[in-house]
Amino acid sequence: MELFNLGIKMEQPPGKSPEGLTKDLVIDLVKKSNDFAFELFKKHYISLMGQDPMIMPVLISAIAHDWVFKNHNWTEEQFKCALFEHKIYEDPDVANHMQQKQFELMMLAQQQNPMMGMGGGMPGGMGGGMPGGMGGGMGGGMF
Repeated sequence: MELFNLGIKMEQPPGKSPEGLTKDLVIDLVKKSNDFAFELFKKHYISLMGQDPMIMPVLISAIAHDWVFKNHNWTEEQFKCALFEHKIYEDPDVANHMQQKQFELMMLAQQQNPMMGMGGGMPGGMGGGMPGGMGGGMGGGMF
């Protein structure tokens, strides 16, 4: 989680959040976009984790941001501005949601590659949240 938070801080955009992206809306979009991204990842990309575990946060972040744009017409930069302005990744509800998703993915990854459970571990965190990380990412982006 510490790597995740550091990654988020490094991605801080230069602009301001649009007025319509309230804190409550952003929290809702982060959760929904990351739920979508995690489900898509599990369905189509989980087998890649054994080959490249670092693909997970990058891919989930990208999928989550795409979901926000496609379904709500907020660009990645607009959404990232809102993530930072409202300090979404400091919200305990969002952090808990992301941890649950990461744990679920870790368990699935161990089924794909049992060696991951023997000290291999999972990369820490979502892309820029996604949107959020690493996404809604978390990401949007968490995403």
